[in-house]
Amino acid sequence: MISNSKLSNILTEKYHNIFFYTVIILLGLLIGIFSAESSLFGILIAIMLFGLLICIYIFFYEGKFTLSRVVIPLLVASILFPPIRIPLGIPSIRLELIIILIAWMLLILKNLAKGQILKISKNPIYKWFVFFGFAILLSISYSIIFKGYSIIARDFWEFGKLIEYFLIFTLVANLDISSIDIKRFYKYALIVFLCSSFIGFAQYFNIANINAVISPYYAPTQIRGLLVSGRVTGTTGNSNEFGALMVFASSLAFSGLLFFKKKTMRLFSWICFAVFVLSIILTLSRSAIIALIIVICFFMLIKYPSIFGPKRGIKRLAIVIPIIIVFLLIIINIAPEKFFFRISQLGNIWNATSWQARIVNWKVNYALWKLSPLFGWGPGKETMTTIVDNEWLLLLRRYGLIGVIIFILWFTNFYFGLSRICRSFSYAGVRALTVALQATLLAYAVYMIPAAVYHSLQLMPILLIFLGLAYSQIRSKGVPDHESS
Repeated sequence: MISNSKLSNILTEKYHNIFFYTVIILLGLLIGIFSAESSLFGILIAIMLFGLLICIYIFFYEGKFTLSRVVIPLLVASILFPPIRIPLGIPSIRLELIIILIAWMLLILKNLAKGQILKISKNPIYKWFVFFGFAILLSISYSIIFKGYSIIARDFWEFGKLIEYFLIFTLVANLDISSIDIKRFYKYALIVFLCSSFIGFAQYFNIANINAVISPYYAPTQIRGLLVSGRVTGTTGNSNEFGALMVFASSLAFSGLLFFKKKTMRLFSWICFAVFVLSIILTLSRSAIIALIIVICFFMLIKYPSIFGPKRGIKRLAIVIPIIIVFLLIIINIAPEKFFFRISQLGNIWNATSWQARIVNWKVNYALWKLSPLFGWGPGKETMTTIVDNEWLLLLRRYGLIGVIIFILWFTNFYFGLSRICRSFSYAGVRALTVALQATLLAYAVYMIPAAVYHSLQLMPILLIFLGLAYSQIRSKGVPDHESS
């Protein structure tokens, strides 16, 4: 005799498989029909429906809707996958955006099917998304009304970008994730970052002719720098961005080797840290090297001694520092000569050609900002460049002093929110994640002087996924949600 529960599981699995194969057949028919009308439209439909199919399979695995399964696909898509480039001037689409939209759609449909209202846990950080959106609207309105500056449709994508960031952070922050799950996601994240590093190594040695076959999908405009200068781009659009990605990965690995107690996990973190640092060196990115130094100094001089106390902190660092020195000596011996040449330019950065070009660009945008210092010009994509090589200056020019102040307060609240979460948990995984994020926020604040984070459609979603993971612990343990000043 088959029990009722077992019979129910068999039927659930049966109908789940029938549904899955039915969707595959319908997808094939729809793609064929639309491709006959327009090949471009057929491609778009194929991309969207294929993403929907993957998400349905992920979220309804074994017939049960589980939204927390979205974290790993989001990490893999945002870190490892290139953007989906569409011809005819249509903006590229990133896979994690498709996943997050489908996840929200399924979540809303689930609540509607149950006759429930979609509920989101209260979090004071949400209002800062709204405040920054208001700053964007204020800047656009001011430039139109008082400056007579016209806008174009592309300017409104800045609202779409902010909404995308809000959807990513809010979804992950509202997942039911335990502290044990945080450690599991931590390990998965390091593995995914390792895969990204190995792609960078493959580019450097041109394994299996990767630079002719795969690299153009990631960084089509950076192939010359990759082939001539050997500056790897990894799974991002340029070398500096890959360096920033590996800085984040290094922060996670370094935090893990300091906070995790198991020897196997600490050893794995050491290996990851060495691999990530070597990846940064292969990018030849000076801004990434400076960001990495900030991360290490933050851990060793500020955060670790303050959490574990002076005696224990000094004792642990007495072990860590010699190992780091050995790692650095090994890495320096295998680093390319061009790396030392670029680093040596930091001693006389004012005469570096790339720095002089940046200063010229900065002067132009600084002059524009002075014409509208409080509210800025809005996105200004009709006549103003989007490439400023200084994200702080770009934010100033676009949204003025008011917008930049809101932006700083926004991420300051992120930083202090992470401090509250760290103090409220004794779990190594949660502490390691929150401290790594704090170090990364500080490093990225400096990195934004010559490059971009907020306006990077790859770096910013990755950062928000991890911030969402950290903030999900507020929901699981009721961490006080008052804001730090």
